[in-house]
Amino acid sequence: MLGSCTKAPDRPVAFAPGEARPGVFERPAGVASDAPLRTWHGKAITLRTDSDERYALALVQKLDSFLAQANAELSRVLDVPMRRVAATIVVFEEQDRYQRHARRNAPGLINNGGYYDGSTRTVVTYRFNNSMQLFFHELVHAVMAEQFQDHHFSRYTRSNWPIWFDEGMSEYLGSYAVEGGGIRIPAPNKGKLAYLSNALTHRAFVPLRTLLTAPASRFSGSSMNIYYAESWGLMDYLVHHVVHRSQVPLFFRKVRAGEDGLAAFQHCFGRDLAAFESSWLAHIRRTVRPPRRPVALFSGHSIDDWTVHEGGQWDVKDGAIVGRGDKHYNYLIKSEVPLRDFTFELDMMLEDGTAGLILGNNYHGEYPYYYLVDVARDAVMLRRSYTATRIVPVKQAFADIALGKWVHLAVTVLDRTISVSVDGREVMVTRSDRESYSLFGLYLYHARARFKNARLSRERRELPGWARKHAVVRPGGAGAPAASPGGPVSPLRTHRPSPRAPAF
Repeated sequence: MLGSCTKAPDRPVAFAPGEARPGVFERPAGVASDAPLRTWHGKAITLRTDSDERYALALVQKLDSFLAQANAELSRVLDVPMRRVAATIVVFEEQDRYQRHARRNAPGLINNGGYYDGSTRTVVTYRFNNSMQLFFHELVHAVMAEQFQDHHFSRYTRSNWPIWFDEGMSEYLGSYAVEGGGIRIPAPNKGKLAYLSNALTHRAFVPLRTLLTAPASRFSGSSMNIYYAESWGLMDYLVHHVVHRSQVPLFFRKVRAGEDGLAAFQHCFGRDLAAFESSWLAHIRRTVRPPRRPVALFSGHSIDDWTVHEGGQWDVKDGAIVGRGDKHYNYLIKSEVPLRDFTFELDMMLEDGTAGLILGNNYHGEYPYYYLVDVARDAVMLRRSYTATRIVPVKQAFADIALGKWVHLAVTVLDRTISVSVDGREVMVTRSDRESYSLFGLYLYHARARFKNARLSRERRELPGWARKHAVVRPGGAGAPAASPGGPVSPLRTHRPSPRAPAF
């Protein structure tokens, strides 16, 4: 099944030492004949890919590290002995090769980002979708299959099977944080939190009983994102709840023995589903509160916690993200909890072509990239994207941006007004038609560019002068009434159309 992009152990876990051993070119069964794959062997992972050697070696290390952590964490959460897990992962460089393979071997999953083939213990996916999050999600299915002794997912065919439990655990353990040169799991999943927050705001949250009894079909197609988000959210809530976490192993044993999923849930976590759901939703609302302090989006060391969409080459060198575009639009995206008033800023060096920034949102049913801020040699343009093909220019301004030199760019959204600045000089202001944003990213169009010091700062709205003058002082010297978020204005730039929607 598909995974998409959290609470954590106390200490970070480094990647396993680089022990991947290159193999020879070969064609695994079912793989398109025009896509020769090279094989790389790690401790527990066998990687088959047509991607470059440097990427393959680094990926094997990360997958080995993840699999060891996921196996240990699942054993802890379910209170079961660890089982030895070895898996093969096939990673195609291009989506079309993945789709040709899936069309022959898993026709129903052509438009998913990847899948786990239990008959061969193989994860099949492609590089430029949801990358690390998806790879990890599918590997958890292999670990879960060992615990259930069911690699063919026959349990999914039972009418009373809790699909949310399998998919929720794969999302929960597949959510990670980057720390130095390593990863740790599990970790807060900002993308899933954004989906949950937006679903609550727009009254699109799937009721608990519906989630608990949902068939596998709800985890694919148009309903996929919200069902995965809620399954992650429910698992995260259970595992970290002071009482419920002790009942998770019992729930696992009951459903493994064939008990009805809904009956097992009520036996373990309470028969009053309405009361449970109310407590769960209150927890989500607390969790998605915007951060008070600035959030660094890029550590200067790794982009493993970003999502690559539509290709391009994205690397880290000398503390900066280095992007080299190809013939497509290439995107690098980061999720945060939804924000209304904020500044998204960074330093950028444009070397060639057009690059830019993205403001978007993880909301079920909408195209995720709302606004594109294009930066070219002598102009900045703001565009509004409604679909992958319907993209409307909003405003353009001239700005002298020297190639090969760093400039500071900032986009401030304040009270539904967007301000774009370059090196502290405001170059355009316009009204926004969206209330909140949770996706922040970079993109390239036939471009080469570098980015560093990317961060988000929450803004606070100031009361207008007349309101401050007439503000009522509360008893006890509390001062003026609480103001809505808002704040200072910041800097930025633009050009052209964008791609199909990514899977988040």
